[in-house]
Amino acid sequence: MEKISLKGNGEIREGRIEMEVPHLEETLTFVLPLHGPNYQPTVMNEISGQGLARPTTAQTFSLIDLAMQNPDERHCSEILKRFKQNYLWTSTESLSFPQGVIVYDNVNGDMPQTSSELMKLAEAGDERARFVERGFETGDRSISSWLKHPYVLAQLGSAEQAEKMLLVVERVAKQVNKRIAWAYGLNSSDSDVKRYTAVYDYGGRLILYGDYGDYNRSGYAAGVLKTGEASRAKPKVSKK
Repeated sequence: MEKISLKGNGEIREGRIEMEVPHLEETLTFVLPLHGPNYQPTVMNEISGQGLARPTTAQTFSLIDLAMQNPDERHCSEILKRFKQNYLWTSTESLSFPQGVIVYDNVNGDMPQTSSELMKLAEAGDERARFVERGFETGDRSISSWLKHPYVLAQLGSAEQAEKMLLVVERVAKQVNKRIAWAYGLNSSDSDVKRYTAVYDYGGRLILYGDYGDYNRSGYAAGVLKTGEASRAKPKVSKK
């Protein structure tokens, strides 16, 4: 199997194309090529059909970050092309209800379908489910403000995980636009409404959009090997 070392402590193994991506304190193994373009449920079902985990928003940011460090490598170039020309789906889905929004990492396609079920998980401390109170603002924000946005932070995982992801996400945002980024999620609704998440570069700014329905079919995603939540392999030392 051919191996290609990447700047940023990553590696690509060709065969079934496996891309090792540093993520938090672990190393994820993404499987390429990307699935898509298609609707979010279709793309995610294809990923699950291959026995892979669906990528969360936080994991997708780590993938984009590594690709940005290696723009001339052909697999990274394809990821960046879809990030800029289309959008990258994530499995972090949102369910809006009168009190606010529950954000859930639906990595196995088993997300509970009601706000009452999801709130029980969030209140029990299940890290897959995070509650965001109603009233958050949407639209363009300065990078510093965007990185404190409650919906953005919820999309990145638990409070501890989100804090650890901020440097990666800030790096991605500033590669796209040094001043502003854009966040949008359905704030609250009169009844339970589920929405999908995508991240992309649109108009020269980073977009985190959590209000997609079943009508958008231009998105892509890559599955993640199921060895726990992530590969337990230690990140390799970057070659100088």
